[in-house]
Amino acid sequence: MDENSISMEEQLLESGLSEERKRWYRDIGSGQRLADIYYDTIAKHVFSPDMFPERMEFILQRTMRDKTLGVDHSAANENYLQSVYAKKTISDLPAWLKDHKLADIEIQRIAQEYAFDRADIYASNMLLLQYSVEEGQAKNTLDYSNVNNAILIVLMVKSPKVFRDYKSDRYIHRITLARADSGIEFRMRKQMVFVQLDKALELYLSETYNEDEDVELLKLFSLIADINNEKVTRETKGSKLLEDIREDVYRFTRSREVQQMILAEDLAIMDWNSQKRWEREEGRKEGREEGRKEGQDKVVELCKWLFENGRAEDVQKATMDAEFRNKLFEEYESVRVVGNMNAE
Repeated sequence: MDENSISMEEQLLESGLSEERKRWYRDIGSGQRLADIYYDTIAKHVFSPDMFPERMEFILQRTMRDKTLGVDHSAANENYLQSVYAKKTISDLPAWLKDHKLADIEIQRIAQEYAFDRADIYASNMLLLQYSVEEGQAKNTLDYSNVNNAILIVLMVKSPKVFRDYKSDRYIHRITLARADSGIEFRMRKQMVFVQLDKALELYLSETYNEDEDVELLKLFSLIADINNEKVTRETKGSKLLEDIREDVYRFTRSREVQQMILAEDLAIMDWNSQKRWEREEGRKEGREEGRKEGQDKVVELCKWLFENGRAEDVQKATMDAEFRNKLFEEYESVRVVGNMNAE
């Protein structure tokens, strides 16, 4: 083994990954399998707006059903704000289009239960970047009528519960219209599309997709969902676009540096998941809204209440006994509710 191979093996041994996952990395290193496209390191290369604009255009045109959409250049240096959590679990591929629209393709590795909220906020931020005066442009030439649309396509590797529970034979959900309770409709400047990659793969493998389905797009999404699936591999042969992507992933991930980068992504997510488990044990809400603390105040309030009432021993016991801790929360909540009623 060369020095880089030894370094990679040492990292695997010290990683804390399961034996199965370690074998997965070794198979990639030996060329027996391909790394998943949805890793941030790989996605940013394979679908680079600057290196492979035709690949991004394929997704944009077919998903949005608009053959006029063309990629001009990457918008990766624009002012997008993301939480630490988002950077670890979400790959985004922003690009300026030839018609001056701003588009972004997100790939979410982990089910985001706040998918709608995130997309709404993120697309709004994209729209604000559109509503700005470019250098040399007169301010009075820009108004609400000529602001370009923002396009956000969210590719979900694992569907959140809200999508899993929704009964539909479709895996692509396009949100381009707003509808009032009175029935009036208007087109939205921010156009959002949610794509269930796991459902796309399921429909493709079972051949239960609709007759009007764009099968070539379905094949691409199935490839992103599971690039090593035998049926997907077999039936995507003959497609220059998909074969080029497979070959590109193979060549790109032969690099030890790239393998170490995707390992770093896995370890970062492991660290985050460990933190989330610890937070849940402390009585905080599962998960975390981007950029915000969730559930922390509840624990702080409980501890403060216990200390104020001379129950420091209960604080210590609560850290060791989950059932006891839950009872304390119930007790504190009932006392708080009664206190509020008396105050009224």
